[in-house]
Amino acid sequence: MLGNLTSAGTLHLVLAMFRIVIGLVQLLRPKRGAGHRARGYAFVYAMLVTDGTALLLYRFTGQFNVLHVGAIANLICIVMAIVPMLRNPRPKNWKYHHYYWIAWSYVGLMSAAATQIVVRLGLSTTPGQAWAMTFAATMTVSAISYILIARNRPSPEQGSASASTILHQGVPS
Repeated sequence: MLGNLTSAGTLHLVLAMFRIVIGLVQLLRPKRGAGHRARGYAFVYAMLVTDGTALLLYRFTGQFNVLHVGAIANLICIVMAIVPMLRNPRPKNWKYHHYYWIAWSYVGLMSAAATQIVVRLGLSTTPGQAWAMTFAATMTVSAISYILIARNRPSPEQGSASASTILHQGVPS
């Protein structure tokens, strides 16, 4: 175990750091092929376990709190990102929905990381200050992410490349 973390806390931390790296690689690399798919599944599985372990951690307040709600919201984002991928046939706008939900899942991860950094650095001395710092970190990460997500998203009408090729040219290239 790391420092004074429980086994659930250690697993949560290690997988969260793994997800940060994998998510960044996914963001920077091309969005197709076996590598993207393999990294994506690794990200999703790690996210499921990390959010599950987050629901087991109660050290901050000793009870269920808004951070647990964030873990549940992140689980919803993951499910919403994966459902269009698993449908057969995939909906016309599956890339848009997948990108949107997986991107916001990554934002949740980065917001949680920013919260951990400001709280663990001891920048707050009271619970009220800790919650204020949590709110500020989350809002800052979310505002920056909103701009980046909007700037880089695929168009909502865009279908898969092979589907549009079949519809417009008759045969895939």
